[in-house]
Amino acid sequence: MPAPKKSQSGFTLVELLVAVVILAVGLLGLAQLQVSAIKANSQSATTTAAAAIAQRYIERITAMNPADAMFNADGTGTFPPVTVEGGGTYNVTWAVETAYESVTNLCKVTIVVESTTDVMGVLGNKKRTATMRTLKRAI
Repeated sequence: MPAPKKSQSGFTLVELLVAVVILAVGLLGLAQLQVSAIKANSQSATTTAAAAIAQRYIERITAMNPADAMFNADGTGTFPPVTVEGGGTYNVTWAVETAYESVTNLCKVTIVVESTTDVMGVLGNKKRTATMRTLKRAI
């Protein structure tokens, strides 16, 4: 008489390999999500830094004396580069347009802040730029 088959419980090697493959695909997806989150954080930090620098210079210019030579003629210029810890280095340029909209003694001041190097972002590496404008009374 043949011996009765014993029922065995457990996983087969194929079932184990399938489970490992499914787990690996899931972990790779999570790893890619983590990379995207890091890039988005970097992009946000550098954009915020550029905007804060632009705001700082807009405030400095609006606090300047209206009789300053800067507001007497159209012109452009640069401020010294600004380095933000953990945010990179930024070049700051300004432009003044006198007689804005044909109004005498009214200047349009434009501040452009641009990172000196490409910065990591979700859609690829590129320079971060922030542009702000304000109106300033001149004498």
